[in-house]
Parts: sequence; C-alpha cells; structure tokens
Amino acid sequence: MKVLRFVTFLIVLVSGPSLLANPFQKLQQEINESLPNSDSTVFRLFGNQTQEQEVQKLFSVGVNQTGEEEEVELASLDLPKYINVSPVVSNTVVHESGIVVKKYTVQKKDNLSKIARSFSIDVAKLKKANSLTSDQLKIGQVLEVPVQVKNASSSRVVLKKIFILPVPQSRVTSRFGRRVDPFNKYNRVYHSGLDLAAKVGAPVLSAADGEVVFTGRNGGYGNSVTIQHKNGYKTVYAHCSQILVEVGETVKMGRVVALVGRTGTATGAHLHFEVFRNGKIMNPESALGMTEKHVTKLPKSEVAGM
Repeated sequence: MKVLRFVTFLIVLVSGPSLLANPFQKLQQEINESLPNSDSTVFRLFGNQTQEQEVQKLFSVGVNQTGEEEEVELASLDLPKYINVSPVVSNTVVHESGIVVKKYTVQKKDNLSKIARSFSIDVAKLKKANSLTSDQLKIGQVLEVPVQVKNASSSRVVLKKIFILPVPQSRVTSRFGRRVDPFNKYNRVYHSGLDLAAKVGAPVLSAADGEVVFTGRNGGYGNSVTIQHKNGYKTVYAHCSQILVEVGETVKMGRVVALVGRTGTATGAHLHFEVFRNGKIMNPESALGMTEKHVTKLPKSEVAGM
C-alpha cells in the first residue's frame, strides 16, 4: 500500500501544475483570450482625439485603492456629468422613387403628343393632370407634367444602439449564464449579468435614457443603481464604489451614475451589469447588440431637374 502511495505521489510530481490547475483560472484565461486587447477602444468617445484621450484617462486611472471603497474620498475627482459615447451604428440617406410634378411652358409647334413623348408619359395622363378637354394648346400655357423619378423623396435613416456599454474602457471577465463560482471552484452557479473589469473610480455610465428607481446598498450587489427605461427595459449597475445620482432623477444616455468598485460580494474591482425586459432578465450582451431605426423625411429639394 505504501508503494502504491509513493508511485501516486511521483505521478503528481512529474505531471506538474496541469493536474493541480485551478479550473476557475482556466475559465478566466479562455474568456480573456476571446476578447480584444485591453487597450483597444470599445467605442470612439469623441471625434476630437485630444478630448477622447482625456476621457479615456478617467476609465484607466481610477483610484489607488487599499481598503474599503467607502473610506476613499472620490468626490474630489474632476468627473464630467455626462460622457458622450455615440450609439450611432450607421447614418445614411435613402432615396425613394415616386411621382414629381414638373412645370412645362408650351412652345411654338408643341402639341400634346410631342410633350408627352418628351416626358415618357401617356397623353391621357397629361390631359388628366391638367383637366384638358381637348388637344388644343396655347403658346405660353403652363402644363403640370407628372413624372416618375427614382429620387422623388429622401429619408435619413439612422441606426442606433439601444444601450451603450456602461464602462466603455473595460474588459469582460465573466459573461451571462452558467459559470464556476468565483468563491468555490467546485461549484457551478448561474451568473445573471455581465462583469466589466475596470479600476476603482472609473465612471459608470447610464446605458440609455431613463429614470433612476433605486440607489443604495443591495446585499451581495453592494452599492447599486437601478434605472428604468422605455419599452419595459431596466438596467442594474452593481458593486459600485460610489453612487452619483438620486432616486427619481431623469438621466440621459452617458450620464455618470456611479463609480466602479468592489462593494458587496466581489472578487475584484468591476461593474456587474444586468438588463431586464418586462421583469424578465436577459443576456446583457444581447441587449448591447440591439439597435433601433430612426427615419426622418428630408425636405423636398430640387430633384430631377425641378
């Protein structure tokens, strides 16, 4: 029996760390390898490069944290109230075909057939458009000619994200769904949100327009903010080091509502982000990928030579 135990010990010793590897570390490594480098820009914050660099500092510098976040004075940080993260995915002008009415002044030797041919329409349509009861025309008479054109009207179509990433300069460390329990590597638990790692004190932005319906300590979630949005959506921002909004406050997309922390049950500094639709939890990454189309009719311009 002693010989068997000795042989087993030699096998473990020769195999090295592979048999003793922490399964949670392996999961984290797989997640990290599937993501872009931490220095890549998730969203372009501003068109102005200098402004963009200044805003990025807010997400990368944070606060040097040694104790509980509640003990750190973060109010002295020079934080903007809003950070402009554009939700626009595409912005295009779409032209639609249709009928435009052109004016034509009757010239010498003109007749209805000649005019109709020049505009590629039927004589009957030309007569109907001008309420003509005969084919007789007078020089100088102004006719209305209905013409089919490709760009009779134009619309601006803007595709926008419904939600922006609440911590643009962050790294995803844990996704929605089943995962290894970070506090017990032998258990698998259901993770109800998206974890975005950033330094303590990095700004947390409202993912969309809405109304703040909860702020305060919330069990294992620590300092948390909940925002109600249109169409039944609700977002939760947890483990914050400091909350910067109040219940009842109306916020716009990009409002700095809190600062990243590790309050509550958390292994490190990050934002735990959740999204609900009509009371049912959904995958935050699915929500972050959703878009909505905004169509605006453009004023009629002088198209088709009008």
